[in-house]
Amino acid sequence: MDGRTLDELFLKQRQLYVRLVEFEDLTMQLANAVDRRDEVSVQMLLDMREEPAHRLQEVDQGLRRRLLELPEEDAIRAREILEGGAHREPAEERLCQQVSQNKRLIERCVELDKRISLRMDGARSIYSKYR
Repeated sequence: MDGRTLDELFLKQRQLYVRLVEFEDLTMQLANAVDRRDEVSVQMLLDMREEPAHRLQEVDQGLRRRLLELPEEDAIRAREILEGGAHREPAEERLCQQVSQNKRLIERCVELDKRISLRMDGARSIYSKYR
């Protein structure tokens, strides 16, 4: 995979990171509002979280579209990296690090969301239904 493609994928992953940070911040605020039992803030923050979630989805869809445009061999390697594969060449290292950072952030968001959902909905939580 050439350096230009790696740079482009890195920038898309960086965009994803920025969106994830925004989503995580709102999710933390939501968790605090749930802990305080502040129903007005909870509803407001749930509504506010929709927009960053949609933007995350748009960035992800753009990334997937870009993979479809790559030559087959490059697309296969890019997918390996984007799924958490290790770098094989020094040029891939920056992209691999960004992917790893994004995955850690996603895991934190999921854990926080799970805590919120279980706290708000208990046995009716989606996390309780699909264990």
